[in-house]
Amino acid sequence: MTTLTEGTRSHIRDYLFDTIGFNPTDEQRIILDSPYRFNLVAGGEQAGKSLIASKYLVGRFAETKDRGLYWLVAADYERTRAEFEYLVQDFQNLSILKYASKRVDPGYILLKDDTRIETKSAKDPRTLAMRAPDGILGCEASQLDLETFYRLMGRCAPKRGWMFLSGTFEGSLGWYPQMFTAWASGAEKDARAYSLPSYTNIHLYPGGKDDPEIERLRSASSDDFFMERIEGKPSPPKGLVFPEFRPDAHISEVKYEAGEPVHIWMDPGYAGAYALEVVQVRNEQICVIDEIYEQGLVTDDIIDIAMGRE
Repeated sequence: MTTLTEGTRSHIRDYLFDTIGFNPTDEQRIILDSPYRFNLVAGGEQAGKSLIASKYLVGRFAETKDRGLYWLVAADYERTRAEFEYLVQDFQNLSILKYASKRVDPGYILLKDDTRIETKSAKDPRTLAMRAPDGILGCEASQLDLETFYRLMGRCAPKRGWMFLSGTFEGSLGWYPQMFTAWASGAEKDARAYSLPSYTNIHLYPGGKDDPEIERLRSASSDDFFMERIEGKPSPPKGLVFPEFRPDAHISEVKYEAGEPVHIWMDPGYAGAYALEVVQVRNEQICVIDEIYEQGLVTDDIIDIAMGRE
């Protein structure tokens, strides 16, 4: 990719946005002007996450020297549709669209300089193992699993590509809100997280934060719901044993080491599930190497399953 000064990048973005008739709000511009390579946006409901994600790609595609390659990645193809359709319209308005498929499962957009934007589904990991892209949009990224996030980070490496994730918190559980907290704090020097509240969508809420409908939602909702679904900020679950736990920092792949002691931890159950963890301890580090989790089985059944494994 080319190396552009921030002033040049900003000038290119402004020209492209003017041409397609997009005038970002102050909150949107902060995100679109982000100097970081990896960005995560947590949006409130109807905040325009897909719109901002597509505009971010529009603002960056001209940075590649030659034809570029970009991915729209989601838990399934259908979740890429909003960004895909926004991009088709924008490139048409820029008079540089060469072709756009009618479908998104999979689909692609081809520009006149042969830059290509492809949809990808996390349900088929093979589609994420192809030629490395210059940039990735993670669509409804909170629905992706942690393994897919790791895979996407790996695909950014060969071309020093960028990644832009956007999604809505789902109960502030999982890797997405934890990653938001880490990136928002500046824990990663090349990454940053932003909130995009619902009321920044002035087309839906002309009064912004003080819009009467936002005030109604604030008074009618729980604090946690309003924080997550409207403000786009995580509301940490109460009673966390390890509040600073981060899957990206504290979880890694481990394998069984033959000849080393194996410990079995179990929580017997029947209708509510029989859980069994298989553990090895290495340098005082707990390594979970296998798990059995079954419903409707008794101990003898679980023993049979365990005896059939290495």
